[in-house]
Amino acid sequence: MGGKDRKTLKAIPYYPMPNEILELLLESKGWPYKRNVERYLRRDRALVAILYLGGLRISEALRLKKSQFMKRNDHILVRSIKLSKSRIEGRPRRIEYRDARLPLNGDRSDLTKLVLDHLEALEGKDAKLFKFDSTRAWQIVTSLLPSFTCHWLRAFCEDYLYDVWDHDLLAVSDYVKVDPRTLELYLRKRHERYPVA
Repeated sequence: MGGKDRKTLKAIPYYPMPNEILELLLESKGWPYKRNVERYLRRDRALVAILYLGGLRISEALRLKKSQFMKRNDHILVRSIKLSKSRIEGRPRRIEYRDARLPLNGDRSDLTKLVLDHLEALEGKDAKLFKFDSTRAWQIVTSLLPSFTCHWLRAFCEDYLYDVWDHDLLAVSDYVKVDPRTLELYLRKRHERYPVA
């Protein structure tokens, strides 16, 4: 995709709720695999789910190993996610790693289940979740969700957290490790918070 047809964050028509993303994922036939269709579809759905739930970049998701996932009371902790961008505005990044939390309750828990289903199928605690490159990952995401891009999934996560975390820009910024001034450009301002006038 290039030039004028490129889907940028400015082109997002609306921000889907978690149940809408789940429904689209479960209804989509995805990539037309010739064999092991169920296994690959389970893996592909897990990729989309972890991008959205963790607010991850593709390169961050592709480095994940099974050993990074730890069960907690109300969430799955994904530890030590290596951040993609080593430099920000020409300077070395101050933080190289972050964690993510995949909820076991609430609106997004069914998407966490998609990730857990894939994790259970992997053998060995150091098994990589996804054994393909970023080009293939983009193909998988667009085959499952043709109207969205990988970057949009990250923006949907940020926007959702901004809403449920009481519009705390700094908390969302800390979670995804993005400067709040940059992040602010991609979050919707909420007129819905106020009564109809």
